[in-house]
Amino acid sequence: MTVEALVKLPLIFGVVATVVALTAHTHTVTVAAVVYNAACAVLAIAFGAWRGTRVSIWHEQDTPMQRGNRTTLTLWIVMIALKIGLGTLAAVTGWIPAEGAAAILAFFALTMAIQNVAVARRTLWAPRTPVGAAA
Repeated sequence: MTVEALVKLPLIFGVVATVVALTAHTHTVTVAAVVYNAACAVLAIAFGAWRGTRVSIWHEQDTPMQRGNRTTLTLWIVMIALKIGLGTLAAVTGWIPAEGAAAILAFFALTMAIQNVAVARRTLWAPRTPVGAAA
C-alpha cells in the first residue's frame, strides 16, 4: 500500500464529480441545500473515519496491506442506506430537489478519502514497532 494507492480512487471520484458539476445545469443555492450537503458531508466523514479504523491491516514483508471485512462492509451498507434515506426524505418533502450525480460522486470521494487517511495513519504514518519489542 502506498500513498498513491490511497489517493487514487478518491481523487478519480472527486475529479469526475467536479467535471459533472461544472457541466450540469446549475441549481440555485439555498440554505436547505447547504444544510443537506453539510449533513451528507458529516455522514461521509463519520463513516469514512469509522471504516478506516476497522479495516483489516497486516504487513507482507515491509509493505502494509489492507482488506475490508464484515464490519467495514456493514458500515458501507449502513452509510449508503442512511444516505438514500436522507436523500429520499429531502426529495419527498421538497427540502431539496433530487440529488445529482456530482453530489453522489463527491459524497463517495469524501468518505473514501477520509477512510484512506485513517488507514494511512494506521499504516504509512504510524511508527513501526520492531518484532518482539514491547509496545
